[in-house]
Amino acid sequence: MDRDELKRIERELHAIEETVSQISERLKERKESFKFSDFVQEVAGAVLLAFPFAANADIWELAKEISLSHALFILFLVAVALFFVIEYSNLANFKVQHVAGFLPLRLFTILTISLTVSALALVILGVYPSIIKEGEWFFKATVLITLFSVIGSFGLDAAR
Repeated sequence: MDRDELKRIERELHAIEETVSQISERLKERKESFKFSDFVQEVAGAVLLAFPFAANADIWELAKEISLSHALFILFLVAVALFFVIEYSNLANFKVQHVAGFLPLRLFTILTISLTVSALALVILGVYPSIIKEGEWFFKATVLITLFSVIGSFGLDAAR
């Protein structure tokens, strides 16, 4: 290979490098903001996992036996894990939008939807108030079901 051919190859490599960089920038810009369809996917994912777990007597018994502080700790761990997955991973093609400057919007929506759907699942299935009769027991059962419905909610939202 002579010097002219090496320079030509070097120029081509530089052009390819520039093209790849431009494509990478365009892909970063294509990340989507939170839309109504994302909300629907989060609800569908939460429903898919909340109802089977809400109908499970083992969940009710476990909720009856754990302490309120244990349930709150589980909820805290779920929120922290979800925060790190949303904030620091690149699992989905969505922008990380923030509420109040630091709280990822999807963390807020997924937790809110999952808690609401989990509580509604217990009510719709008649578990509360016919089997679960106390408010604290209901809250602890809701938290345990939320542990699973968060997985469905985030999973379906990230899978698109």
